[in-house]
Amino acid sequence: MRVGIVGAGPAGVASAVFLRRYNVDVVVFEKERVGGLLYNAYLVENFPVFKPLPGKEICHILKERLINSGAILSRDEVIKVKGRMVFTRDESFTFDYVIVASGTLPKRIPDFEVSERVAYEFSKLPDFEKLAIYGAGDIAFDGALNALIKNKEVHVFNRSNRIRAVPLLVKRTEKFAKFFYHENCPIFKVKAEIDGVKLFTKCGTYLFNALLICIGRIPNVSFIEKSENTFVVGDARGGFRQTSIAMGSAVEAAMEILKREGKV
Repeated sequence: MRVGIVGAGPAGVASAVFLRRYNVDVVVFEKERVGGLLYNAYLVENFPVFKPLPGKEICHILKERLINSGAILSRDEVIKVKGRMVFTRDESFTFDYVIVASGTLPKRIPDFEVSERVAYEFSKLPDFEKLAIYGAGDIAFDGALNALIKNKEVHVFNRSNRIRAVPLLVKRTEKFAKFFYHENCPIFKVKAEIDGVKLFTKCGTYLFNALLICIGRIPNVSFIEKSENTFVVGDARGGFRQTSIAMGSAVEAAMEILKREGKV
């Protein structure tokens, strides 16, 4: 039996490692890094299997577990899943089952994408001394903390008066003198400048070295045509985005596959 897994975030790795325990042949497709968005997390402390660790360290652990499991890691970019078939830019593969753990995509603001100094992930930002963040959820405050511990200046712009981030993340930013929070301050326009971007907001005009947009994410599933042998797991399913939930759904899918094959 061969299983193709699309995505090597926590869910993809969990299903791969679980299936390998039953000697299932597994190919994991991941065009970027093992661990996915977890790489950007300031600290992962809501998953009791691990002690609180930076996201980068947990990604290293996940990659080590994946490689040691004997699963094949393919760096091909998947452009389509159709039932039991996985299509990359250069090849097509047929499996007995396909598990899609493709995670999420950012909600974009194309008009703000004026230069390479605008990004949707902290790890993809250019060098900066002064960072603007648009949004007030966990990803926004994770990004703020990652910058603040490097002694960078950070401004968070919130479109409303509601902060959606975990209170613990918000509280941690309060001890940094270089953190500034702008409530009820939507950004109307972004203009590219030399070595920076200019933001036009309800509260005034500002100049920064970089802009991180964190206004939400949506399941990355537009490339999937499902069949009874296709399983969508983790954040790609929608619903609550938590590492433990994502990994649990992936293990459940792996167990269902094993059950169908009479292995459990």
